[in-house]
Amino acid sequence: MISLFCLNTYHSGDKKEVEFDPVFKCGEIRIGDFILNTGMIYNHLLFLKEGLIKIDCDGFHDRELSREQCILIPKGANVSLTVLQPGTLQVFIFDILENPFDSHILQSYQALQSKMSYTFTSVPIREPLVSFLELILCYQGKGIEHKLLYRIKEKELFLLLRSCYTHEEVVALLYPLIGMSDFKNFIIKNYPKVRNVAELVRISGMGRTAFDYTFRNIFGVSARQWMLTQMAKQIEYKAMEPDITIKDLIREFKFDSASHFNRFCRKQFGCTPGELIKKSSERYFF
Repeated sequence: MISLFCLNTYHSGDKKEVEFDPVFKCGEIRIGDFILNTGMIYNHLLFLKEGLIKIDCDGFHDRELSREQCILIPKGANVSLTVLQPGTLQVFIFDILENPFDSHILQSYQALQSKMSYTFTSVPIREPLVSFLELILCYQGKGIEHKLLYRIKEKELFLLLRSCYTHEEVVALLYPLIGMSDFKNFIIKNYPKVRNVAELVRISGMGRTAFDYTFRNIFGVSARQWMLTQMAKQIEYKAMEPDITIKDLIREFKFDSASHFNRFCRKQFGCTPGELIKKSSERYFF
């Protein structure tokens, strides 16, 4: 598959983060192409022009994205994509919405969001969004690619989404972006960089009491429990990789020993590491 998620890394120079500019990408997909990413750093809007893709995203399994449909892979997600039918895929990669107008409009959907649950839903690609995507391809074909252009096109894209779809469809598609506070965005962006809650508190600049209160108020659980859950999700998805070994997982997730990892798997998954890898391969490959 085209390298859709190659930007799922931190942009930094001398450990100082720089602003991420939105990016449009496009490529051909082939049967059997497979992508797996854990802890997505940026949001990805997938526009499938032709083909069929099976998607697993956190708790949503065996979802299918078919031709002329769009779906959001939110930042922080663990995702695997398997191509079932060949075709063409366009992707819009972005971080936070810099335009205050866009952010304000999204927040206006919060009342409706509170009445709906997140179901990882796709929507059809409608006009004039179809023409918008074709124009992006035209620009790229002519070599017209510039961060200022893409900033403008980001604003246009979200304007079209609000214009082409009902309020219910917008909420269903962009659910994770609605009500995204600065604190929640900070946590999702930074938790993969730290080893424990104490480090996360330190780089937040908040006092521990204020941090714990804010975290539980937004996420509904303690920071420690949430981080353990995120690690478990990432391990479960990482166990899908072909030829992955127990030693690979221990090394990547920095467990102290094999016995420590074994205890973690039994508590989080109710099985041994070897059984986890076996179940993951049986579940996700066909």
